[in-house]
Amino acid sequence: WEFTTSSPDEISAALVEVLQELGPDRQSKLLMPNFKVARADSRKVHVLTWTNAEWLDSLDVSLAPVGRGCVATASFYATGFLPTWFPLAPVVNVAFAWFPFASPGPRGEMLQDFRLRVIKALLVKKLEGS
Repeated sequence: WEFTTSSPDEISAALVEVLQELGPDRQSKLLMPNFKVARADSRKVHVLTWTNAEWLDSLDVSLAPVGRGCVATASFYATGFLPTWFPLAPVVNVAFAWFPFASPGPRGEMLQDFRLRVIKALLVKKLEGS
């Protein structure tokens, strides 16, 4: 994602605001009703998200200044095959790390791609309104 007039600090702050302003309906549609911003600074935003079934996904956005703006490299990924409520899930998930699995989302789109598309659109709208 390229932002020609916003600094990494501005992008980081706006992204955190976008996430915090998500209403329950939007959180439900994104299948991330629970989340925790683990890190947010001028270099990176790291967010842990849980679905209702307690699958843990991670949003990582790396920020790099470019001229007067910034380039953000974003990824949203599942952290394991089993949900976090499963006993010893972290250990079992490491054993299954080689096993490919998909997270289908709405309209035939992969869930992670859907989430990134929506979050980017909300971020752009937030920055244009600032």
